Amino acid sequence: MKQRGFTIIELLVVIAIIGILASVVLSSLNAARDKAKVSQTASQVKELRTALMMFVIDTGRAPTDCGLTCTTASDPFNNAMGVPSWSGPYLPTDLSIFAHQWGGHMTIGFSDLDGDSVEDLYVFIDDDRPQTNSNDNQGTIPLESMIAIDAILDDGDISTGEVRGGGEWTTAPVGELVIRVTP
Repeated sequence: MKQRGFTIIELLVVIAIIGILASVVLSSLNAARDKAKVSQTASQVKELRTALMMFVIDTGRAPTDCGLTCTTASDPFNNAMGVPSWSGPYLPTDLSIFAHQWGGHMTIGFSDLDGDSVEDLYVFIDDDRPQTNSNDNQGTIPLESMIAIDAILDDGDISTGEVRGGGEWTTAPVGELVIRVTP
């Protein structure tokens, strides 16, 4: 009786099928990873919005804008720094290390975004590394992700609404978002 094994063609077909299945699984994992980054960043923005609004409600004024120079000692969300009615801390971590999922950082700021002569509070999702103003663009947010973040927080269009990217309101290049916070 002659024993028959697998032919080389049969083995190659099985290997090709396994490869195709593996690529489908890996692409699904990448899509899930991207969705998780978007969700986490939207959650961080909501956390910053809430902290800003709580600060304004408690103190009757906006926090000082320490921008890229925030340290543990100068972070207005975690230190009273003589502000009357301060009831913080308002964030569980220092603003100075508030990084987003693509490697950049988030800050707060004040500017007349809409041209009505009134300063607006905003959250800025910068594409530069945390605690730098290096213009290194290492944390650039992909356009699809910016639109997905906007869809969670606003209207899904980064050229309208409270979330803007790609040059709207500021000189923010593509890869950065500005989110107006209305207390």
